[in-house]
Amino acid sequence: MDTVRYRVISQIATLSSYVVLVRGLSEHEFGVLSLLYALIPILSTLASFGVEQVLRRYEPEYLRAGKIDAAAWLVRVVASIRFLSNVVLLTLIGVLWNLIAPVFQLAPYRIEYIYFCPLLLMHFQANILQLTLSSHLMQRYAIGMTAAQSAAKLIFYSVCLWLGSLTLNLAIIADTIGYAILYGGTRFAYLRFCNPPKSETSFRVDPDERRRLLRYGFYNNFNDAGTLMLSGKSDNLFIAAYMSPVAVGAYSFYSRLNGMLLNLLPMRQFSNVIRPFFFAVPPEKAAERLPRYFTLLVNLTLCVQLPIAAFAISYHAEIVKVLFGGKFLQYSNLLAVVVMFSIIDVMSEPATLVAQYAEKAATVLLSKLFLVYNVVALLTLVPLFGLYGAAVATGSASMMKNLFIWWHVRDKAQWINFRSVAGCATIVWGVMIAACYGIKVVLPAPPVVQMAIGAMLTVAAAALYVRGPGVADSDRQLLTQVMYGKETRILRILGVVRRVGKPSPRPGEM
Repeated sequence: MDTVRYRVISQIATLSSYVVLVRGLSEHEFGVLSLLYALIPILSTLASFGVEQVLRRYEPEYLRAGKIDAAAWLVRVVASIRFLSNVVLLTLIGVLWNLIAPVFQLAPYRIEYIYFCPLLLMHFQANILQLTLSSHLMQRYAIGMTAAQSAAKLIFYSVCLWLGSLTLNLAIIADTIGYAILYGGTRFAYLRFCNPPKSETSFRVDPDERRRLLRYGFYNNFNDAGTLMLSGKSDNLFIAAYMSPVAVGAYSFYSRLNGMLLNLLPMRQFSNVIRPFFFAVPPEKAAERLPRYFTLLVNLTLCVQLPIAAFAISYHAEIVKVLFGGKFLQYSNLLAVVVMFSIIDVMSEPATLVAQYAEKAATVLLSKLFLVYNVVALLTLVPLFGLYGAAVATGSASMMKNLFIWWHVRDKAQWINFRSVAGCATIVWGVMIAACYGIKVVLPAPPVVQMAIGAMLTVAAAALYVRGPGVADSDRQLLTQVMYGKETRILRILGVVRRVGKPSPRPGEM
């Protein structure tokens, strides 16, 4: 419930601040800011060493085993490695600025880059602390500080826009203040609740365990590097090289909008809860539990993703007109394209989670070979089809990569009711989208009215979908085991569960 409460606050504030930011900045300034933010995935991959993946995978295991000193040691090592690697890479970029920046049309923005560096450093350190707090099941602080960060940015953006002076530099300052709040709050919570008392003897990790961590980090270092070229975040670099910062702004706008929609999905909402429980499953029970968990995650994700996607496909132009004042309206079909590829990728995160549980880092690494296809597709399709070519190239590459991972863990990553879901989704949401387009043709009305009609149709279709075979019986049984009290009442009203569940189990006993 902490996760739900603070996620809702954070996402409302994030969406509101994004509306203000897009309306306040010029299309060129928004494109430059998007290119600066493209440095985050570059740093997260080139300076990775796989340390965040090591933290995600092994800290829940240490905590379940009661190895508090080992968990604290892992956090210190990961934070130190990440900070030093980021400082080195940021310095190198600054030294080579005159060679690198002109390629992406950023040469005049060296000062803005310098202002941006503290934000980047705090972003990664705060992310490590959030992962740690989530492993301790302290989502109240991990997600609560994200809500505080989003609210601070919204306030700063709104004041600047009200004064008529929202500029690129002020946006960077606002974001830096937000990250300072996030880092300071998560750091305080970690020291207050998670850091073990000092011991007279320093902790030393076992040599075999150190080799295990190094091996996992080694594979995931290359996994992270491949992730850069298989995510839409890297597309901005190709678009900047072939087109312009304004085109970067348009592509980033629709990618970010799709990203905010994806953040509403259960897998994203509860990832910091799911991962500790998932990795705490005893190996001897994995064969029986993982297929049920995989099915639950996929089906619940679709219960939220399909309504959002159907509405976005039906009303992409109206969304841009009403919320964002028509900025980048000429590319509104791009939202429908990226949303459809997101539906195809519904199994990606659950399948990767299964692969990480099985410690199949080599399989995840091999899947990154599809980055070769992605680079070739981007170089071919962007000059021919512009932003739509970039979306198709990255979307298809990501789909093939995720199918590759799933194929190698398909014995555990079994989608139990795939056929029922495919049939139900096609009928329910196909009819809903056709009805929305039909109403727009037959009953012309202002965009707000059309969106209101579409929202009512979407709610009705969603209510029908969750009560049908889109949710498996095993999903309903699991939800009744982990939900109880008020949340069960809500799920029963929605039609997701049909009876009151049992008290929530401890990690590893679900």
